[in-house]
Amino acid sequence: MLWSGDPEVINQIAGQGTKFVKPVELFSFFDIFGPNMQTSKGKSWRSDRKIVAPAIGPHSNAAMWQAALHESKKLTEILVKDDPVVSHMKDHMSEISLHCITKSLFDTELEYETTNVFPSPELPAGRLGFVEAMFTTIDKIGIIDSIPKGLRAWLPSKVVKRADKAYWDLRGHMSDMCDQASKVDKRNPVTTDKNVMDALTAGTRPESSEQHGKVLSRDNLIGNVFFFLLGGHGTAGNTLGFLIFLLAVRQDIQTQLQAHLDTQLGDRPPAAWSVEADFPPLYTGYTGAVLKEAMRLYNVVEFIPRRCTADTPVTDLGGAQMVVPKDTLCLLNLTAAFRHPQIWPAKKKKDKVGCNDATGRYHPMLDFDPARWDGSRGGENIIKPSDVGSRTYFPFGLGPRGCLGKTLASVMMVGVLAAVFKEYSVELVAPPVVLEEAEARKKEGDEEAAGEEWIKKRTYEWALGMLVDEVECNLLVELRKELPVRLVPRKPR
Repeated sequence: MLWSGDPEVINQIAGQGTKFVKPVELFSFFDIFGPNMQTSKGKSWRSDRKIVAPAIGPHSNAAMWQAALHESKKLTEILVKDDPVVSHMKDHMSEISLHCITKSLFDTELEYETTNVFPSPELPAGRLGFVEAMFTTIDKIGIIDSIPKGLRAWLPSKVVKRADKAYWDLRGHMSDMCDQASKVDKRNPVTTDKNVMDALTAGTRPESSEQHGKVLSRDNLIGNVFFFLLGGHGTAGNTLGFLIFLLAVRQDIQTQLQAHLDTQLGDRPPAAWSVEADFPPLYTGYTGAVLKEAMRLYNVVEFIPRRCTADTPVTDLGGAQMVVPKDTLCLLNLTAAFRHPQIWPAKKKKDKVGCNDATGRYHPMLDFDPARWDGSRGGENIIKPSDVGSRTYFPFGLGPRGCLGKTLASVMMVGVLAAVFKEYSVELVAPPVVLEEAEARKKEGDEEAAGEEWIKKRTYEWALGMLVDEVECNLLVELRKELPVRLVPRKPR
């Protein structure tokens, strides 16, 4: 096995598609509903890409942009209606991403579920909601993948029964989407500006064999629907979750982000924002810099695997050459590559924040510096990506099997950031553990602990600890526990 965080080695391995292939057998859990683009290979994979290709383009970017603005307004209005304190922001960001995908790519609008009691304390007699079925399936995907379908329902475990119900309910929801799309396709086939559902449905027609080299079976169809839903909302949702937390901690960066949004968008209502006119300057300016820096420090895909098919030489960043033996499993560590000290040096000690926490250890959140990407904001002491080339930053993967929807994901995340932070600010909320500590100190006569500044400082330190100690990698890198924040309407400008 080879495990590398060297960006040059990663580029060479991921870029040689015939000598380093994707070990699709490691992704069997993606096949729980049927074969799909994640696990297909060779001619079958190329056919899958041809089928979906018409759905990716300017028309899908526009649909995603509108979905992001619409869903952001819808969610924030629900969140601030009764209580501005948001305790499950990570779940909300995952849900808003799922809503954006189903609305723009599958022509299906969902209702928000994480804003209610979630997950359901008891299994309902009817179907679980789409969102709960999806989230539970992902959370219990190991159980679903490892225990045969016919056995799950007979096992007494409540966890297994919930996983089994989520699986079948999600399959039912996706089947309904496919059936509705098939009815529309038979009446009036979509020929231009297809969304993903249109394209996949067209792939089930007999003529798809000649056009794409493949006709999708029912299992292929549902399997690919699941692939797009899972791959799209998980990565974008976790990234947005980390962004909210990073900006809640780093109020200085949040203020600069809002200034950039105000400059670009002015007083125009969101209905007047367009992906053609507003997304490019936002993405290439400070808003995009914030997104890119968050994806560098908290890239939610920790590593990508490849298997070597023949003895192959590679050269690392320092110029040393080595031969990767045939059949070696290569794990390409993106998290390490994006923090490589030779490419991404930590902020200088003279900076007022610095990069070490109270214990003296490096903390990625304290190294969060969008100025790396935006020369107009300073950052003279930081090597910028433009100085070292794109070979050092690849959050959406590399090579022919890189993320097909990377532009769509960027459009969605910039749209959500713009819609939320144009209208609201986000700040940390003291968790119960900090308030309990303050109360205990007051009883012991520590008057300083009774003050707002002490609680604010301890909340900040607690949040720093969370953003290191509570980060884990399951399918994706994510925050294991919730970090409560408060949504505060911005004052009129």
